[in-house]
Amino acid sequence: MRTFDPSTAANYSRVRPTYPPELYYWLSHQVTRPERVWDCACGTGQASIDLAAYFQHVEATDISEAQIAKATPHRKINYSVQPSEQTNFPDDYFDAVCVAHALHWFDLNNFWQEVRRVLKPDGKLFIWGYNWVQFENPLDKAIKEHLLPVLQPFWPEKTALLRGQYQAVEFPFTTIETPSFDLECHWTMSQAFAFMRSWSASQIMMEQHGDFQIQQAERAIEQVWQNPLEKIPAKLPFFLYAGTFD
Repeated sequence: MRTFDPSTAANYSRVRPTYPPELYYWLSHQVTRPERVWDCACGTGQASIDLAAYFQHVEATDISEAQIAKATPHRKINYSVQPSEQTNFPDDYFDAVCVAHALHWFDLNNFWQEVRRVLKPDGKLFIWGYNWVQFENPLDKAIKEHLLPVLQPFWPEKTALLRGQYQAVEFPFTTIETPSFDLECHWTMSQAFAFMRSWSASQIMMEQHGDFQIQQAERAIEQVWQNPLEKIPAKLPFFLYAGTFD
């Protein structure tokens, strides 16, 4: 899993979208008792805060100290720095385990074992994310032509799982039917650029080579955006898996 320095963690919290509110209402009604939930790889707590509205207690963990340091405090949330594959939680402890946009970073074999250990016999696992961002043409075309080729060599191998909506993952649990949720934002040009700079490929490229090529791509995209202050809809294809362990 990638770690973050403090400045990157703060930016991640600011630019990443929140998830559909209806998601949390639905998943809280899939468990027998909405008492304890574990938010794995919580980042700065985007999902943790919303889970706290429906569960009595949230354990939110992340391997990055910088992310946890920037997490939003809440009286029902306990944040801790722990890997998702090995935690200090008791056996049969959680009614639900949630993974928001992070499963591709895990050592999956060890993670499945840990979930089996800490999840109650009737508990459920929920995994979700979004695999891209879509704008209307010609803006979408400009991003694909000018930015994506620059970033292509820098995508971590594990992000291919995310881009494929985790369809290549062999889930070792019995899946349950899930509804469809829409995730859409309305961004100004600077908000869209900040989001795209938060991608793992963008971060790696800037760490290794600076952001000159990204700036060039942004200037080309800016010509298409026309009004930088206009908020344009951005659709993020959202997917969800849920299940129980036998």
